[in-house]
Amino acid sequence: MTFLDTIVAAAVLWCAYKGWNYGVQDTTIEALELIGCMTLAVLLHETVAGYLHMLLAAVFGDSISQGWAMLIAFASLAWGSLVVIRRKFHGEGGSGGEGEEPDMDPLMDRIGGVIGGAIGGVMLVGGVLMTISMVPFLAWIKPSGDTMAFDAGKMMLTAAGQFVTDRHEGVPLPIWGEPASARSDTRALLTSEPWFDVDGDGAATEADPFREIDDSGGFSKELYYVDVDRDGSRRIGLIDKYMVGRWDIELRSDEQKRTDLKKAPPKGKTKGEPDPKVDTAPVDDF
Repeated sequence: MTFLDTIVAAAVLWCAYKGWNYGVQDTTIEALELIGCMTLAVLLHETVAGYLHMLLAAVFGDSISQGWAMLIAFASLAWGSLVVIRRKFHGEGGSGGEGEEPDMDPLMDRIGGVIGGAIGGVMLVGGVLMTISMVPFLAWIKPSGDTMAFDAGKMMLTAAGQFVTDRHEGVPLPIWGEPASARSDTRALLTSEPWFDVDGDGAATEADPFREIDDSGGFSKELYYVDVDRDGSRRIGLIDKYMVGRWDIELRSDEQKRTDLKKAPPKGKTKGEPDPKVDTAPVDDF
């Protein structure tokens, strides 16, 4: 368990303890509000960031990167909407103790509060981790690959993916990206795992963060994948961006041409057989 795992686990346990004190009603409402706000941000932040980046570029020029637009859009949708909801419906004091007591056994009320608090805690911490992942700096604290044992950010993205309709074999493509494929699939295209050139040397080295997709234990320069949308390049998912900590066009995936496929002979012609287009009939002597 990493140091970041410890912080995440402690935060979720604190939310569960808060649920024990407040009961099932308040914590369930709070958890639903968190799920709604975080899902809204996951589904809409890229669209909002596109318009926001055009506006920022028009005002400040090209000095504003797309990554900052992503961060502002996600933070506004997630945390801005959460603040509005809390202030609008819960007042200055936030949640806890404002509603009527539920008609149930006190122990069951507390146990339900623990469950609701833990779920809300996962969404809350997941949103924090995703926000940190979008910050252009703070690389030392960003989630690194799949090294976390309890990655609340990945859980939050997976939960938001349940509301995505763009799917392939039941998997939401905007969340996971286009899936890996076997080399034996002749329809599969070839690329590399997503990576960010942090040192700017143009080559994938140990210093460059990447998203491991094929579970090979290291960076794969050759990744075969299913081109679902048939656009000739692998669609990078939000989990790929989250793991690498890069949300703009600088997150690269190097497309390559497959050289392992045998070229089929021309149609209607086999080895040792004359070309049917050539007239081989005997010519009369004059």
